[in-house]
Amino acid sequence: MKNANWKINAFALATTLGVAYVFCAIFDALFPPFGLLAWLAPASPWPIAGSLTAFITGFVLFTAAGFVLGALYGATWGFWSKRLK
Repeated sequence: MKNANWKINAFALATTLGVAYVFCAIFDALFPPFGLLAWLAPASPWPIAGSLTAFITGFVLFTAAGFVLGALYGATWGFWSKRLK
């Protein structure tokens, strides 16, 4: 389990960003012009708000981004914790 630090961090951050996206989508549905996704949607090359397909696309993108960022964090933390000791 010692080498699984990057996996734990990756899945934790992927889950966190996936849940955060769901909460942002709920907020956008309740208050359409004031939500974070409504603010990010014009800058995104893919639709992330406004329809079911956009919701699924955004959820997958946020979850994948969380997995990648968590894996990078876990890998660098494992490297630097050994390097600095």
